[in-house]
This record gives sequence, structure tokens and C-alpha cells, in this order.
Amino acid sequence: MAAVETGQAIITALWTRITSDATMKSVMGTPVSLYRVMGPADPSMPYFWHRLALNGDMFHSTHSYFLDLWYYGVDSAVPDQAIDRAKILLHEWRFTTANDEAGGLLSWFSGGYIPTDVSNVWHYAMQFDARFVAGRDVTNIT
Repeated sequence: MAAVETGQAIITALWTRITSDATMKSVMGTPVSLYRVMGPADPSMPYFWHRLALNGDMFHSTHSYFLDLWYYGVDSAVPDQAIDRAKILLHEWRFTTANDEAGGLLSWFSGGYIPTDVSNVWHYAMQFDARFVAGRDVTNIT
């Protein structure tokens, strides 16, 4: 299998970690909805939205991974459970991408509820620090 772009491999590893977890599925429903920047317009809640912001060189800088939860309901019980599970899944998670393009470590940085203009709509924004290391050498494949 051919190597993929390193940033895509990392975001895929993150997507897989969140969407394949049985506990997260029991909290958020199956399948767990997790979108990137070009997700559908006005998706059904609950859902996650995520992005990876690279701050300099891929392998020599600390980057930011953003994970937002959107939920519609009368109280915060479900989003609180989903947030707790996301923290368990991602904080201090060491991973290697599927084809060994890169490895990484995520660490909780911050998070909190953000007020919305719509009654019963909950929005929680999380940020994780991310550090990556190069995986196997894919430049000398013959």
C-alpha cells in the first residue's frame, strides 16, 4: 500500500481513534459523526468537528488539534460523557499512523463550553497539543 500524505495519515488516525471506540458509540450513537472543515452543512446532532493546525515544521514543533462537540438536548449529561471519553481516548495517547508515516503524542491543553444563540444547543471546544515524529523512510522506496 502506498504511503499517504503525513498530515492526512495523522488526521485519519485521530478520526479512527474517536469513531471506532465502543464507549464513544454508546454515548454519541452509531456511527459517531466526526467532520472536518468541509463537513455537511447543518449536520444532525450530536457530532464532533475536528482540525489539525500545524505550527511550523511537522516534526520539530508543537501543533494544535481541535475537537469540538455539538449536541442538542435539555442538559449536559450526554456531552459531558462524550467530552470525558474524548479526553480519556486522546490525552497522553501515543500513536503510529497506519502505514508508519509518523507517530505522535497528544496532550490535553484546554477546553470549555462556548455559549450558543440557540436554546438547548451545547458546544464544547477542546484543544490538544500534538507532537509528531517521522516514521519509516518513504523517500527511498524502490
